[in-house]
Amino acid sequence: MIVQDILRVAFRALLTNKLRSFLNLLGVIIAVTTIIAVISVVTGLNKYAASVFGQLGPNTMVFSKYGLITSREGFLEAVKRKDFTVDDVEAIRRLAPQALRVTGRVDSNHAVYAEGRRLQGCNVVGSGPEMPYMVGMELEDGRYFSQSEADAARPVAVIGWDVKDEVFPLVDPMGRMIKVEGKPFRIIGVLAKQGRAFGQSQDNVVVMPLAAYQKSFGRRDTVDVLVEAPSAEQRTEVEDAVRLTLRTRRGTPFSAPDPFGIVTAEALQAFWKQFTFSAFALVIVISSISLIVGGVAISNTMFASIVERTREIGLRKALGARRRDLRRQFLVEAVSLSLAGGLLGVGLGFLASRAIGAFSPFPAQVTPGLILAALLVATLSGVAAGWLPAISAARLDPIVALREE
Repeated sequence: MIVQDILRVAFRALLTNKLRSFLNLLGVIIAVTTIIAVISVVTGLNKYAASVFGQLGPNTMVFSKYGLITSREGFLEAVKRKDFTVDDVEAIRRLAPQALRVTGRVDSNHAVYAEGRRLQGCNVVGSGPEMPYMVGMELEDGRYFSQSEADAARPVAVIGWDVKDEVFPLVDPMGRMIKVEGKPFRIIGVLAKQGRAFGQSQDNVVVMPLAAYQKSFGRRDTVDVLVEAPSAEQRTEVEDAVRLTLRTRRGTPFSAPDPFGIVTAEALQAFWKQFTFSAFALVIVISSISLIVGGVAISNTMFASIVERTREIGLRKALGARRRDLRRQFLVEAVSLSLAGGLLGVGLGFLASRAIGAFSPFPAQVTPGLILAALLVATLSGVAAGWLPAISAARLDPIVALREE
């Protein structure tokens, strides 16, 4: 039999039992839909996370009391650590001259209001004038506060785009007063719009000098220390100098671990990829189960088809059909079933990923490579499911088969 004949006979057999064929596709459809939808979201999230975490700066390190917390035990251990203070920031600035920039940062949520309008839960940040260069803050209007204003604890502030829209929707906020929990601050700048990250607005922020923050809200909060190395080659040298300074100030023994955490853009991305790997592993498990179920269903259908078409198989062999022709015929039927399920799964997965991207903060990215991989998996599943039935059909004795009623 030529290829066209094999395909024609195979598709005719599949279309004869449309409902049964569709029901057998469900396992493959579910598996491929899951692969496309979840992996597209994970891929998009990884690229999105890389762009968000990259704002920290490739040579910027954050030394903090907590660092990256990945477990309950880690959190309980971090709580016991000593808080960071402005004195730690000054000590690092003095004892780690290799660093290009050093500043402190502290933040908390407060209500912001002005001219009869109020915005709840605003992220109020106290920092030094170096921070915009270290975390990628860009200004839309005005300026950032100077070192002299920071040293004098001047009540000045730079506001985010959401604060401008909510509190000053119809007027220019530059030079106007804004109150944070009743404390007045003069607006000297407006940050460029940053958008949302993982569902949270990055524009709902007020930035002020660290000394002014502590003067208004107290010194109870631990201070994160941001340190920037001059280059990637000097980052290890700067990190070692800062670690030595902090360990010495805390009297940490040589063999004891650091009583603080270190956060970098690379560490954040590594942590994120570890998190998304768990989702990927779950997808593999679910997809594997669905493919096994779909493969078993297809295999059962093929065996049932052999029983129903025993006389047809006998007649074909009597007319000269070879074993390999029959093997190809039933393999084509199994692969066609599986591939059809794969195509439907790709379509549903693509729609699901678009819906996730449209109605949630999680981006999704369906790539041609992902589609090809999903269809390849479906095809291989069909080959595995149809192999034994194809061999069974090819081995039928034509005389016995022709006698079958």
